[in-house]
Amino acid sequence: MNLTREQYIILENSYLRHFPTNIPEEILLDYKSVLEFKALIRHSKADKRILSHLLDIVIDKITTKKRFQKITFIKLIRWQCDNSFIDSDLSDKLFFVFKSLIAEVNDTILWSLSVIIKDIELSQENIDWLIEHYQDSEHIQNRLLRYPIPNKGITTWSDQCLKQKKLQNRISELIGLKLNFYPDFNYKNKTSLLWGIHYSKLQDKTKKELLIKHMTHENFEELIKICEKNEFVDVISQLYNDLGK
Repeated sequence: MNLTREQYIILENSYLRHFPTNIPEEILLDYKSVLEFKALIRHSKADKRILSHLLDIVIDKITTKKRFQKITFIKLIRWQCDNSFIDSDLSDKLFFVFKSLIAEVNDTILWSLSVIIKDIELSQENIDWLIEHYQDSEHIQNRLLRYPIPNKGITTWSDQCLKQKKLQNRISELIGLKLNFYPDFNYKNKTSLLWGIHYSKLQDKTKKELLIKHMTHENFEELIKICEKNEFVDVISQLYNDLGK
C-alpha cells in the first residue's frame, strides 16, 4: 500500500506522539519551529528531553527580555511535565519560570503557571523565596500549603502564621504543616484540627489515631467526612462498633 503525503504525515504525527524520543531535535531547538509543531508537542507523551528544550527556550526569552507567546509555552510546559522524571535541574528551571512570570501573566494562565511546580520537590532556596513572597499571590500560598513532602522551613513558616493569626481562611492547612513535625500539636478549634490532620503528610496509622483522639460531639460529622474522603473504613467500623450500639 502506497500512502499519499497527507496520509504519511498523519501516520508520522501519530507515531511521534506515542514515541516522543523520535521527535527530531531541530523541532525542539528553535522558538518558531516549536510554534509550528505545537500541536504535535501538545499531544505527545510527556518527555524529559522535550520539557528541557521548552524550558531552555522560555528561560532564554525571559533573561533576554524578549517577547514570546507566554500562554502557548506555559501550557506546552505544563503538558510535558511528569514528576517521574523531574530532577533537581528541571525543578530549578521550572521554578525560575514560575517566579519570573507569576507577577506578569494574567488570570487565564496563572493556574497553568502554578501547576508546573505543583507536587515537585524544590530546593530550600526556592522554598525560602516562596515563604518570602507568600503574601504576593494565592498561587504562591498554594504551593507552600500543599507542598508534597514535610519541610522544616515550611513548618516554621506555618507556625509563625498560626501565632500571628495570618491566613485565617487556610487554618487547617497551616495546622497540617505544623503536624508534619509536631503530631502532638493541639488547637482550640477541634474541627480545624481534624482537617489539619487530613491535610498533613503523616502516616495513615498516625492520622487515624489523631482523628479519634480529637473527636468531639461538635466535629463528629466532619470526622466521618474525613474518614470517607481518606477511605478510613476501619475507623468508621471501629466507631460503629464502639459507639453505635
